[in-house]
Amino acid sequence: MDTEELIKRCRSIRLSEEEEGKVTFKRGMKTKGEKILNGCLVRKILLSREVRIERLRSAMQQVWKTSREIKIENLGDNVFMFKFGSNEDKRRILAGGPWYFDRALIVLTKPYGIGDVKKQDFSHASFWVQLHDVPIMCMEKETAAELGGAIGKVEEVEIDSSGECIGKFLRMRISIDITKPLKKLVVLENMENEREDAERNKEEDIPMLVYYERVPDFCFCCGRIGHQYRECAYYKSQSKDELAYGPWLKATTSAEMLKQS
Repeated sequence: MDTEELIKRCRSIRLSEEEEGKVTFKRGMKTKGEKILNGCLVRKILLSREVRIERLRSAMQQVWKTSREIKIENLGDNVFMFKFGSNEDKRRILAGGPWYFDRALIVLTKPYGIGDVKKQDFSHASFWVQLHDVPIMCMEKETAAELGGAIGKVEEVEIDSSGECIGKFLRMRISIDITKPLKKLVVLENMENEREDAERNKEEDIPMLVYYERVPDFCFCCGRIGHQYRECAYYKSQSKDELAYGPWLKATTSAEMLKQS
């Protein structure tokens, strides 16, 4: 019998005070516990097969190159707790994603509450997103953040040394709900039709294409991260060309452009 089933069974039975043990979560316990949480990150690996902790530890040591050792605990269901010896390492890794293991996305989150893993939210991950075909008048930090808000929660807008973001595209770091389909377009509605010269200035709504940097493999059928289109419940044996999504949603990064030149 697993833990969850055992808890349900216990709750369904009326227990006497002798059978039911209770402990008050005191302030001192909370203070000490918060110190533990502050040094930890919890992560879920979106793989259908079980991840071996030894392989994970070896891979992360090579990729992260932390200044101090990281302790890793397997919490079950491909969820792992990482205890960092350095807060700087923790901040760098949390800000430097997305990270992957065996081509599968790693969803990192700070533990909250009292650290109950069953209540942790693994539904969001941050990506650098490119928004193309943006009108010049919208190449401004606050407007860019508003446009990016149609994709997810904007964490950062890339700007140059002068504080501007004019270029071939807008680039933003956005926290995306990975339980939903990836956005393909952001449409800017034109509201200029109330002016006297409306007919002369009236323009159609402006579609702007969305591209994702370092996005993992995702479903070309439903647009969600975490499975392939042949595994999708919505897949009806269509050809790849008939599917609503494709590899064209993956952006070419600056580093990749330099390699190609």
